Amino acid sequence: MIWQLIISKKTQRYLALLELIKEEQYKMTEMAKQLGISIKTVRRYISELEQKAYVIKENTWQINRQHYPNYLELHRKILMEDPLFQLFKQFLWELTPTEMQYTKLRRLNRRLISLNLLAKRRTGRLLGDLGIILLLQLRYLRDFYYFEEGEVYRQIDEYYQNQSATSLDKALFPDKVLVNKFIEEFDVQEKLAVYLFFDHMRYHFQLFTEFYRCHQKHRTALYEEVTLASKIIEETMAWESELLKSTFRVKLFDLFFGIHQGLPLVIFNSKWKQGHVSPDYHRLSKELKRQLSLLSNCRIDELALALKNIVLASHQVALTTTPTLDSSLLIQERYRTFLSDEGN
Repeated sequence: MIWQLIISKKTQRYLALLELIKEEQYKMTEMAKQLGISIKTVRRYISELEQKAYVIKENTWQINRQHYPNYLELHRKILMEDPLFQLFKQFLWELTPTEMQYTKLRRLNRRLISLNLLAKRRTGRLLGDLGIILLLQLRYLRDFYYFEEGEVYRQIDEYYQNQSATSLDKALFPDKVLVNKFIEEFDVQEKLAVYLFFDHMRYHFQLFTEFYRCHQKHRTALYEEVTLASKIIEETMAWESELLKSTFRVKLFDLFFGIHQGLPLVIFNSKWKQGHVSPDYHRLSKELKRQLSLLSNCRIDELALALKNIVLASHQVALTTTPTLDSSLLIQERYRTFLSDEGN
């Protein structure tokens, strides 16, 4: 979850603890081990959550479903209560801050560094790449409001009505057929299309596949980079099916497209749970970084995590599409090194 990058450590632990409590199967000692903190700390946090009426004690600790039948509502409430998140929200939407403590602003900026952003006290705005700021605004509207997709884009379109934005980059959009369809369907400004269309594709895999084929048809530099990276990766692993291979290439294209747009890998990885990453991915990441200039500014550990997540997601798509026992066993046997996920 992307907001984990912004909220305080205590709120992070609250949310992690609630994820375990939600399962209704862990003892305090097990929760302490999973979170890497002492039993005393777990006991204190649970006591604080109980005082807020977020959890109750039955046979095990449980979410207070009487007050919070929808767990996501509780999750959002805890995020909204976090002081750093409240301050971040003011800068994200350029709201006039009610109060601003310098120490709190400094703590927020320490967290925003990973997103290549800076909260400017004098202007009350976030300083950084517009694409990243807009992505966070889109994610905020999706996570905290019950808007339909079209309403999300309408809200952003109105917000940027009198502001400048980047025009389409021909290197990333070799033709405008798909983009024009998107603009027509959602009635948004063309100057925002480069950002909103990318967001739209992230939620519609088939559309991203069409966009990848568009780059394939025009033999763009981005397509050639994906092809080279795929060849390097295929020297290390052999795909069980053409479906798996093609799915992986589209998801790799998603990663490279985001990097071209200045999207930090930490944002790309935020939609997956973090966990152990096999040394094979680190070796593979070093080789990719050595051969592709696009990846020169990427951190090895973040790139390794991204590759692992892409491989896992590709296998999930393939198994969902052709869920046979034989293919499942073959995948698990052939890729046991790459699919190892100790630590989750």
